This record gives sequence, structure tokens and C-alpha cells, in this order.
Amino acid sequence: MCHGDPPSATIFNLILDSVIKKLNLRGNISLKLKQIVACADDVALLARSPEALKEIFHKLQNEASLVGLNINKDKTKYVQIKRIGTKDATHLKIDNFAFENVENFYYLGSILNADNKMNIEIAEKIVEGKEAY
Repeated sequence: MCHGDPPSATIFNLILDSVIKKLNLRGNISLKLKQIVACADDVALLARSPEALKEIFHKLQNEASLVGLNINKDKTKYVQIKRIGTKDATHLKIDNFAFENVENFYYLGSILNADNKMNIEIAEKIVEGKEAY
């Protein structure tokens, strides 16, 4: 089977789902220190501390490598959401990976941002609504 064949996306999703299930990190973030959320090939790691984030990244990387999946350094970003207004603009370094810190990013059609505010998302939805009419 080649990349792009009709069943390849389904097979990929089944393999990624088996990797994520082995990590046992699903559930409500309010009750856990760390969580993983995935839809197709979009995976989000949620953690309450940099140490917890590094731990789940290592687990994901190890389990994924066992089935031949690799993390794409160029497509991986992180946003640090803080209650106070300070932001850490440095790259997150885990082993030989250095992930870029961004202020905003899209995940499944929603905008996540470092300030944990909805104003950017709301403004964009208003523009999309105006463009539709």
C-alpha cells in the first residue's frame, strides 16, 4: 500500500489510536496533570508543567517509534498558557527537539492562545460570518 491510497488514512488512524491508548492519558485535564487529545493526525499534548509535558512527549515518542511513526519537528509548535500575563518566548527543548513557542495556533478549527482568551477566536468567527453573506 502506498501513501495516499484510500485505506492508508484509516490504517494510520488505527495505528495512532493504538499508540495513544497505550499511553493511558485520556480523560479530563481538570483531574489529571497531563492529557493527550488527538483527531486524525492532529495531536495535542496538554500538561500542567514543563516536566509533565516532557514526560508525555517521551512516552508518545517511544510508543510511536515502536510502530514506525515519527514526530515532525517542523510542524510541531507549543503554546504556554498562563494565568498571569507573562510569557516564556523561548523554544521548548526536549532531547534533540527544539519546539517553537507561538502566541496562537489553530487546533481543529479553534484558535488557542497564550492569554487563554476568546477575543481572537470571536473576531475571526465574525469575519467568517460576514464573508459568508
